[in-house]
Amino acid sequence: MGWNPFRKRDRLEAGRRFRAQHSAWLTGAITSGRQYPSIPTRRVSDGGWAALMSRPGGSVRAERWWSLAFDEVDEI
Repeated sequence: MGWNPFRKRDRLEAGRRFRAQHSAWLTGAITSGRQYPSIPTRRVSDGGWAALMSRPGGSVRAERWWSLAFDEVDEI
């Protein structure tokens, strides 16, 4: 990998965009009154995510969420 004088600036800008996107999502989630699932605190092997995974399409939703999340991560 070669030297890139803009890499740090690009990362900082990406961080700003992600924080703004997350802030907008949280504001919408809080003001909508919609019930969102809580984040499990148990490991998957101990039953965490069991409620989501037992629903029709639950594993597909989880896989899609992770795929979209990882698409947003810069390769280092």
